Amino acid sequence: MSAANSPTANSPAADTRRRGKRMLLLSVAGLLGAAVAAAAILLAQPPQSGAAGPAPIEIETALVGRGDLTELVRVQGTLAYSAPRDLGTVLPGIVTGLPSAGSVIAQGGELFRVDDSPVVLLHGELPVWRAFSAGMTDGADVLQLERSLAALGFFEREPDEEFAGSTEAAIERWQKSLGLEQTGMVELGRIAFAPADLRIREPQAAIGDAAGAAIVSTTGTATEVLAFVDTANQDLVAVGASVSIALPGGAQTTGTVVAAGAPVEREGTSGKTMKIPVSITLDDTDAAAALDNVSVSVLLTQTKAADTLLLPVGALLAQPGGGFAVEVVRGAAASGPATTVVPVTLGAFADGLVAVTGGTLAEGDTVVVAK
Repeated sequence: MSAANSPTANSPAADTRRRGKRMLLLSVAGLLGAAVAAAAILLAQPPQSGAAGPAPIEIETALVGRGDLTELVRVQGTLAYSAPRDLGTVLPGIVTGLPSAGSVIAQGGELFRVDDSPVVLLHGELPVWRAFSAGMTDGADVLQLERSLAALGFFEREPDEEFAGSTEAAIERWQKSLGLEQTGMVELGRIAFAPADLRIREPQAAIGDAAGAAIVSTTGTATEVLAFVDTANQDLVAVGASVSIALPGGAQTTGTVVAAGAPVEREGTSGKTMKIPVSITLDDTDAAAALDNVSVSVLLTQTKAADTLLLPVGALLAQPGGGFAVEVVRGAAASGPATTVVPVTLGAFADGLVAVTGGTLAEGDTVVVAK
């Protein structure tokens, strides 16, 4: 490089370099000065008297309980209205009136109309299998008829199995209330017996159709759950057992087992297996009043250990020589709770708890739980 092109001591480029070095030195000096000043301030401060020692160690604990160790067994079921059946009539004629879906027909109520005359619901376990008239043989169906007429206020003596003059008179009063011809006899197909009131699921016929065996589809007025339970869990579904039921949408309610049938073969994901059919009624019928024919989960309670000490699984400590122990809080120290390691024997596990025995562990003890 020629002398003419190299920067001189007094050239602008040389001035720029000197200014840069000064700025760098001043910056470093400033930082060192600040550090020294800070150190001086710290050294000048006298030590505080009564300074706090190390903070106590914080631990999580749980109480040892005593009771039954239970586990929930989940079974799929179907919630629907009970006792579905189709109803019709042997009366000849044309369907002229139908109830609306969801309506409830009480005793004495109209199920549908044929040739503009009502077919009526009465209560009884036996189906209608013959007409009712003077001279008929005695029978339990006559008793059902008289009981229904008495409940409706038309029969005035003690019901029995005999069709007597009082029965005929009661029928005439009943027929008059319905606007029917007062014959004193009930033709086959004019009434239908059911054990209780009925709910109309949906009409099966249309206005103008010929009357037949299926005019309306009915159910009982209460919902029930039908579930099929593994035979291994048969003891969990004895009649009268209480269960929990998870409904669509996350709501839960309770129910009671009212029937458990003989094992039946059911097709499953791993082939055919034997299952116990179980019927469950809801304790609160309003909890599922708007639901019909939906899937639910039935939660059965299985007792895995009775009257035992219970503690969280997170309290267990694996011991170097094998076995398990728990750390029991026995007092307090400056650095935190004082603990004692107590060996235990493990029992059954369920829902994050373990049944234990052994050692000096007792109900109400406080044990350390892993965070």
